[in-house]
Amino acid sequence: MKRKLFFPIIITFSTIVVVAAFFWGLYVYVTDRNFQTTDHALKNVIELQASAIYNGYFAWTTLYDTVLQGDFAKVAELVEDIKENFPLVDSLEFERGLPPDERYAISLDGELLRIEYSIQNDDGTATVPDMFAVAIIQVQKLLEIVSPHAFKVDIAHGRKASYGIPISTSVGFFNPTNIVAIALVSTLIAWLILQRYARRNEFFFDIRGLESIIYLFEQTEKFSASHSRNVAIFALFIGKKLDFKGKRLRNLYVAALLHDIGKIGVPTSIVVKTGKLDAKEYAQMKQHPVISARILRGFREFEHLGNIVLHHHEREDGSGYPDGLRGEEIPLESKIIAVVDVFEALVGERPYRNPIHPMSAFEKMRQMPLDQRIVGILIDHYEELRTFKAPRWVLSYSPWIINAKGSSMWFQ
Repeated sequence: MKRKLFFPIIITFSTIVVVAAFFWGLYVYVTDRNFQTTDHALKNVIELQASAIYNGYFAWTTLYDTVLQGDFAKVAELVEDIKENFPLVDSLEFERGLPPDERYAISLDGELLRIEYSIQNDDGTATVPDMFAVAIIQVQKLLEIVSPHAFKVDIAHGRKASYGIPISTSVGFFNPTNIVAIALVSTLIAWLILQRYARRNEFFFDIRGLESIIYLFEQTEKFSASHSRNVAIFALFIGKKLDFKGKRLRNLYVAALLHDIGKIGVPTSIVVKTGKLDAKEYAQMKQHPVISARILRGFREFEHLGNIVLHHHEREDGSGYPDGLRGEEIPLESKIIAVVDVFEALVGERPYRNPIHPMSAFEKMRQMPLDQRIVGILIDHYEELRTFKAPRWVLSYSPWIINAKGSSMWFQ
């Protein structure tokens, strides 16, 4: 009896050991990939927020003069404005002392991120010599955005991320779920899962960090995010009419969905301004395609889309930006996004104006330096567009910002 039980016990024990080792290796692998992705997203969010606050508030002659004149009543109003437009900022104060050598300097103070800003004039040639601004952000707030429930600030045992932020996973290995799984999964199945997991989930890890930036974009630029959803659906429709299939069609959709993500690096006051932008504001706004491309190129799964979003504001006659491309120099996908971007901007809801009728929009677009072949497709198939339903696969891309109905919100 004992001999009959010996081999089953050995086999069972060996299987448990092997499966446990597999899960431990998987846990280490997943934790490391999650750390790398979280670190990348954390760095992006911090730098984008720091840059947007500087460009929106501390690179203006008006504030420069106000501080030099000692008008701190106006400065106090500015502080409240910053906290309202940038909800991640816990506090903002002005301190006496030497300003940072660069536009701003980022450092860690315990569990708080400290961003020191120089106060400069419009062209950056003059700096307030004896005062600087300090913005304080709780690191845990950032982690809750870039990696909800996965990581926490851990001063004592955390692994150092960007800017020396110590973080550790909030989910341990020996939890009930893992123990049950180890008891039930066989060695063979465990090995197959490991192989399939390593091959098929690269996309999941790469989009995690990008989704955190998209989430922040949606929270701070709600109209821009809604606009991007509609543009993506319209671009998908045009792509089908141009016989795009498979990966090319999906790439067009994702590029259109993310074409304005760079606006997260533009001051909110400029993005939502209802009046005409001045020259400096317009110059900053024109940087958003460059920022969009830089963000996408930071993620392996989306780096090939960088060129598409970079050129979605180029025009056929070379009057667009950022590179002044013309005609065939502009990627076809960028031309498609350019057309539907203009169309949605004309017919979509905005807080500062009413939408115009699609027929009026078409008349305007006929006079613009857009690809008129694509404009013609949009006009000729407008009635079909009104009832267009996106395929189910669109829901696999960034579910935080995709309309579950898969159709434009203004087609009602």
